Amino acid sequence: MKSYLALAIKELKAQKVMAALILLAVILSSVMSAAVGQSLGILQNMRVNQASSLNGDRHVTFHELRKEQMESLSSDSRVIDAGSYINLGIQKLENSGLTMLVHEYLDTALDQYPLIGKLKEGHLPAAPSEIALPEDVLKYFSEEIKVGSTISLNLAFSRLDGSDSYDYSAQFTVSGILEANYAGYATGTVMAVAGAGSAERVLPDQYRLYSTAFKVQDIRHFQETVDDLAGTLHINENCIQYNWILLDALGISYREKDASDSGNGFSFMAVACILVGILVLIAAGLVIYNILKIAVTKRIREYGTLRAIGGERGQIYRIVALQLLLLCGIGIPIGLFLGVLSAKGILTAATGFLNPDLFMADSSSELNAAIRMAGSGNAVYLLVSAAVTLGFAILAAFPAARYASRVSPTIAMSGSAVKVKRHIRKRRRIRSFEAYYARLNLKRGRGRTVITILSLVMSITVFVALQSFTALLDTSSSVKEMHLGDYAVTNETSGIQPESVKEIRNNEAVEELFTTKLSVYMQDESGKVPAELDFALKPGETLSIAGLDDAQLALRAEDLTKEDIRQLLSGKACIIKNPIAVSYQGETAEHTILKKGDVIRVNGVELIVAGIASNPVTINNDGFVNGVQVIVSDETYERLTGEKLYCEVYPVLNQDADRNQFEAWLEGWCDSNPGSHWLSYLLSDAQLAESFEQIHMLCWGLIILIGLIGILNIINTVYSNIHTRVSEIGMQRAIGMSRVSLYKTFLWEGAYYGIFASVIGGGLGYICTIFVNAGASDNLQLVAVPYIPIIQAAFLSIAACLMATAVPLRSISKMSIVESIETVE
Repeated sequence: MKSYLALAIKELKAQKVMAALILLAVILSSVMSAAVGQSLGILQNMRVNQASSLNGDRHVTFHELRKEQMESLSSDSRVIDAGSYINLGIQKLENSGLTMLVHEYLDTALDQYPLIGKLKEGHLPAAPSEIALPEDVLKYFSEEIKVGSTISLNLAFSRLDGSDSYDYSAQFTVSGILEANYAGYATGTVMAVAGAGSAERVLPDQYRLYSTAFKVQDIRHFQETVDDLAGTLHINENCIQYNWILLDALGISYREKDASDSGNGFSFMAVACILVGILVLIAAGLVIYNILKIAVTKRIREYGTLRAIGGERGQIYRIVALQLLLLCGIGIPIGLFLGVLSAKGILTAATGFLNPDLFMADSSSELNAAIRMAGSGNAVYLLVSAAVTLGFAILAAFPAARYASRVSPTIAMSGSAVKVKRHIRKRRRIRSFEAYYARLNLKRGRGRTVITILSLVMSITVFVALQSFTALLDTSSSVKEMHLGDYAVTNETSGIQPESVKEIRNNEAVEELFTTKLSVYMQDESGKVPAELDFALKPGETLSIAGLDDAQLALRAEDLTKEDIRQLLSGKACIIKNPIAVSYQGETAEHTILKKGDVIRVNGVELIVAGIASNPVTINNDGFVNGVQVIVSDETYERLTGEKLYCEVYPVLNQDADRNQFEAWLEGWCDSNPGSHWLSYLLSDAQLAESFEQIHMLCWGLIILIGLIGILNIINTVYSNIHTRVSEIGMQRAIGMSRVSLYKTFLWEGAYYGIFASVIGGGLGYICTIFVNAGASDNLQLVAVPYIPIIQAAFLSIAACLMATAVPLRSISKMSIVESIETVE
């Protein structure tokens, strides 16, 4: 054994088919792991771009800054990409439920909000008292508006804590019309852009306050940096706005998120990502494991011969290692190259269907460049792919080589391998000999059967898990959750009669209806409110009572215990929204604080405080009138207030409902109920869905690629099993088995492989889906079974197994019996 390399090469040449199958397995596994690694990196980058476009390319915004505070913050070395604007006030758009915010952006600050500043016609405002209006708000003005028109706006400026306000009218010249941006409909806001110098012309000095949006340079110390900046500049906590969409996409921890989480410090999102990555790598490695184990086991006689002529155990290991290194040295680079090429090809080809604006790009070429840049830094994925592929190959071959090196040369050369022990023998009728014989074959080679099924199981599991994993990439889902229903129907003046609400509920297009009632009580000059309370409100605070339907109330009570929810729905408990703390010159004003477990009495009704709300109930997307808000069930609201009128309802349409027909009916309903108006969230949801649909398309390209590779791996695995049994097939034919019976036996084996793998893989895929959904909701719970992905994977797997069985059998069955028995491989 002078040259292990020469002997390893000679063995590979002598067993060309098996070497080709192992090489193909190495290549396919490398392609799968490399494609997933590259694609996930690119998709994450696009996910971040989607988040930036939806809610601004910023981490956090400090509001209500004086000019010197703004300049100090912008020049701080810990801050990057700072941009500031001045809030000129808000304009209520009549009969719409929308509020138009007018901002004057300084320098290049508008670039942080790519969906706001896109022009349809005209130009962006450049001079004082110039304004650019969104296209979708023009219909709410009484006069026809076009570029060059002069409009009068009745603007209202107020501090965030409601402590001060300023109402005024101002004339503006329309310099441009902006493209409609429906993303803000979820919060009832649209944005208008005013020209530089407008604030100085229309706002007194005390109301000329700045909002500065910025990114933190060192995200490892994000919250610490934000807190230090706020403390240095004396910024009140309610003037700090976190861009939760982008921060969540980047995985940056911040106080508001930590406060809303369960507090156990366990990230299901991280677990879901790691789980999917491990599944892909295991699926890739098991294919190699299976084929290499078959190949090495078939060579046990050769290893026994080498031992008989003086070969040592270490020499056997070296031969196996060299064969693996030769095949992996050829296959892994080819697989990595094809994997990167496939991922880039799919993603770049799909960009022809994308809207570059949604990813902060001006053209498809710029988007393609961003994709190439996003994938250029993923060398770690490639190294991991190569290491895992090589590692599994070594793990697959060495157990069998170890067995060959330890077994007696006589036994190894004789090939007497496995004794089949049948402990329980029962007489029973064999209805199908081929199916029975196929089951015996599976039992006869249990190790091979288990590994083959396991490799198929992992391919199915990856296919199912990846389809669920795509939902984690949607950063717009949190924006959709900010509104209820498909429409908001509001009457903030006279209210909506229960009979009118019943008309909406009974409309055949409406599937579900959420309802809200709200009463707000102000303090009089003596500090009293027109309600009986057993607790005292602090000066300036209001009392508001909100009544919600049971479904909406249950959504707000997700973090409560079952007993708390039961008491809430039965009218024995409430949820409290405490007042916002108001600070003046660094001093926090005294305010009412109620805690969970407190017992309060409102208008003679005793209520247990079951929980504390982070967000208040508001009507028509108006702001919260600072004070104590008591949130109760619909029936309890009537007991507390004596009122039955609804303020706002939210219809949810059936999937097959005619939207235009329903909106025409709703318009007539509003005419019959004076003071009522409606706002559609469907356009907002459609825009948000479009932004994710682009990413979803790319994900499906990746899933299809992995599915094809998985099918090829299944074919390769099953083909290898059959190819290594050519001699066995020849013996079966020699003792009288017909070609038809031979076909049926092996087709049954392929069917059993596919059926067993589908059942197990579907179950594991469902378990993975639970963890993936927990990554989106941060709550581990049972979810709907993904029947369609499981059925798709099962069908493809069974079909691939049958095809991989039938094709090689056709050629083998044509061989003469003598040639089959004498076949070396």
